[in-house]
Amino acid sequence: MAHLDLDVPEELRPSTLRRLGIRPDLDNRVDAMPPLRGWGARQAAIALLRLYRWVRPDIIGNRCVYEPSCSRYSELAFRTKPVATAFRLTFTRLHRCKPGHGGTDLSELELPE
Repeated sequence: MAHLDLDVPEELRPSTLRRLGIRPDLDNRVDAMPPLRGWGARQAAIALLRLYRWVRPDIIGNRCVYEPSCSRYSELAFRTKPVATAFRLTFTRLHRCKPGHGGTDLSELELPE
């Protein structure tokens, strides 16, 4: 994809990109991760998050103010943290997701290699 310079504050960049129909880089990186093998709470949560992203209306999916989006942040949490911690991180992130706040947020998480 071609480079796009946006003259908007950093906290508005993810939601601005989504409104323009452009998926932020961290979203693409999470979507490219392979599914986890096996079946357990972690795999079920990731499968449900991916199903949600596939069936949700665009009006919901294009308004997240963070990069990665909240559902992708939650997927990263389930991939890298114990299940209970992943739930806590998910609910904390959803509580912070409000218009006027935002930007790149990987608090307490790292992208797996």
